[in-house]
Amino acid sequence: MKKINLFSITILLSLFIVSCGDKPAPAEETAAPEVAASTGLDADLQAGKEAYEMTCASCHGEKGDANTPTAAALNPKPRNYKAPASEWKNGNTVAGVTKTLKEGIKGSTMVSYAHLGDETIGQIAQYVVYLSKN
Repeated sequence: MKKINLFSITILLSLFIVSCGDKPAPAEETAAPEVAASTGLDADLQAGKEAYEMTCASCHGEKGDANTPTAAALNPKPRNYKAPASEWKNGNTVAGVTKTLKEGIKGSTMVSYAHLGDETIGQIAQYVVYLSKN
């Protein structure tokens, strides 16, 4: 009987010690989209800007004017986002830019960026439209 009591106490003590360990922090509430303090862009546009700078700016320029050394060496030149909508192959809308990013443009150096995934492509497309208007 003493063995059973000693065994029971050991099990209970072990369970107590295990249950006193670190507990996960409560989940944070979902906040409204934050605006990046330095740029004034909402979170999606900021993410689009960051992806754009890594993927697109070398040809299209940080401001979308296609005034870069890389652009100067390409034929045809990359799209200047300040150009009129009629000059854009698929239009200067989010849908048009998304199509261009997913499919590329045949006969040009604009390749498909489908490997980036729908979310990143959507963010870049929104940022490109933003650049075209600002």
